[in-house]
Amino acid sequence: MAPKRGARDGARAPSTAADRPAASSLRGDVTVVVDLGGSSLKLCVAEDGATATRSAPNASARVKASDGAGFVTLRGEEIDGVVDVNGLALRRPCDRGYVVHWEQQREILDDALRRTLGVDPTRCDLIITEPPFALPRTREALDEMVFEYFGFRRALVTTPAKLTKRFADFVDAKKRDAKDLCVVARSGVVLDCGFSFAHATAFVDGTEVPRGIKRLNLGGKALTNYLKELVSFRQWNMMDESAVIEDVKEKMCYVADDALAELEKCKAKRGGTVKREYVLPDGIHVLRGFVREDSANVDKKDGSDDDEELSESDEDDDDFGASGRTKKRPKKKVPKEKKVKIPKKDEPEHQFLTLVNERFMVPEVLFHPSDIGGRQCGVAELVTQAVENEDLSNEAMRALAYLDVIVTGGCSKFPNFMERFERELRPLVSESYMLRIRQMDDPIQAACLGGVDIAKDREFFEKHALTKEEYLANKTSIRAAHESLEFEPNVRTGRLREYAATPNLKKLDKKRIIEDCEKLTPSFERDIIHASA
Repeated sequence: MAPKRGARDGARAPSTAADRPAASSLRGDVTVVVDLGGSSLKLCVAEDGATATRSAPNASARVKASDGAGFVTLRGEEIDGVVDVNGLALRRPCDRGYVVHWEQQREILDDALRRTLGVDPTRCDLIITEPPFALPRTREALDEMVFEYFGFRRALVTTPAKLTKRFADFVDAKKRDAKDLCVVARSGVVLDCGFSFAHATAFVDGTEVPRGIKRLNLGGKALTNYLKELVSFRQWNMMDESAVIEDVKEKMCYVADDALAELEKCKAKRGGTVKREYVLPDGIHVLRGFVREDSANVDKKDGSDDDEELSESDEDDDDFGASGRTKKRPKKKVPKEKKVKIPKKDEPEHQFLTLVNERFMVPEVLFHPSDIGGRQCGVAELVTQAVENEDLSNEAMRALAYLDVIVTGGCSKFPNFMERFERELRPLVSESYMLRIRQMDDPIQAACLGGVDIAKDREFFEKHALTKEEYLANKTSIRAAHESLEFEPNVRTGRLREYAATPNLKKLDKKRIIEDCEKLTPSFERDIIHASA
C-alpha cells in the first residue's frame, strides 16, 4: 500500500525565458566554479569567497502546478521549493555518474548560472569537474557545452579528487608547520564516496597517479535503491518514492561497529533500541516526512502488548501429601485483555515506516559489496589498491600516501562512518606505515572550495586553462587526444593533471622520509617493527 498523494503546493514558479535576468544585469569578469555531480550541482563565484557556495539538485521534475491547471517542469533549486515530495519523480541527466542527457544538463546548468549565480557565461571563466575514466564522447560533449553553447572565455576541467586534495592541503598548511612532511610532500589518497560510485585516487607531489585511481561501482543511489527494495518487500510499496526513501536514508541510517552484534540487538523485543519509525507524508497533514520521536518506546505508550501471556505454565508443581504424590489440577489459561488505543478526534492517522536492521545493513554494503552480490572490494580495501600499485613501488612514496588519507563525499556523512573506516583500513596497512585519516568539514562542498583556491592563483589558472580560441582552432587535435585516452597527451586539452608548478618530492630524500615517518609512528608500533626486523 502506497501513501496518499497530494498536490505540490508551495513550489516556486518555473523559470522561463522571460523570467531570466537580462544580459546587461548579469555579472562578468569572474571565475565560476562548478562541481558537476550526479546528485547535485555545487557552484559558486570564486571572487565571492568560500562562504558563497551554493548547492542545487542536478535534476528536473514535472509536477502539478499550484493552481491545479496542468503541469510545470522544475529544475535545480526550484525542486527544493516543493513542499509535498510524496510521489516526486526526479529525472537526472547523469546515469552511473556520467552525463548522458546533455540537453537536459545544459538547461539545468543554464538556469543555475543565470538565475542562481547571476553571471553571464560569455564574459566569465570556468572551473568544472568531470569524473575519472570519462569516455571520449563524454569529454567532447563537455567541451562543446562549455565553449560552443555557453561560450566561456576559458575553462579548466579536472576531477573532484584533485580539487579536494588541493583544498585539503590548503587547510593542512594553515594548521601545521610549513616544513612539516605532510605539507611539503603533498601526497596522499582521496576517497570520494559519492552518489554514483566511490573513487580512491592516489597522489604523489600533487599529481594523480594513473594506476592509482580505483573505482567501486556503489554509491548513494545504489544504497537508496537497496533500501527501497527492502521496505517494499517488508512493508509499504515504496518503489516510486525515491525522494522519500532518500530522506529516510539520510535521517535514519548509520554505520555499525559490528554488523553481527547489531543484528543480535535486533532480536530483542520489537527491535530493541535499534528500531525507529519514520512518519510518511500523506499530502494532507504531513507534507515532509520526519523521524518519530521516542519510536523505540512507542509500543508501550500506544497500549499495544506482546503476544498473549498465559497465567499458568504448561507444567504444575507437584504436591506431596499424606496420601502420597498428587498433582494439582491445571488452572485455566486466561489471556490478558488487550488495551485498545482510542485516537483523539484531532489526531490524524499517520502511516509509519518502521526500520530495524535496515538502518545499518544498507550502509554496510559500502564495506562488503558482496552482501548484494557485488564482486568488488569495500572502500577500505579500495584505498590499499590505489596505493599499492606499480606506479608506487617505492616504499617511501607509499608511506607518504598513507600519511594523508582524505575522506569526502555524501556517503561519508553517515554516523560512525569514519570510525568504522579507520578500523577496517588499519589491519590492511602494514604496521610500518603511519596512518592518518581525516574528513573535510563539509565533505560535499570540498571540491568546490578547491576550485576557489585555484581561481585565486591566476597565473597557475591561466597557464593550465584552455581558452575558447584555442579550442576552436585545435578542435580536431583535441578530439584525437580524447580518443587516445592518454593520461598526459601532447596536445593541451584544458584537463588539469597537476596543481604545482614545481615538484617538491625530488627535494625530499628517502632518509628524511623514513626518519619523519618513524617520528610519527607510535612507540608500540616501532617496537613491533624492530622486533620483526
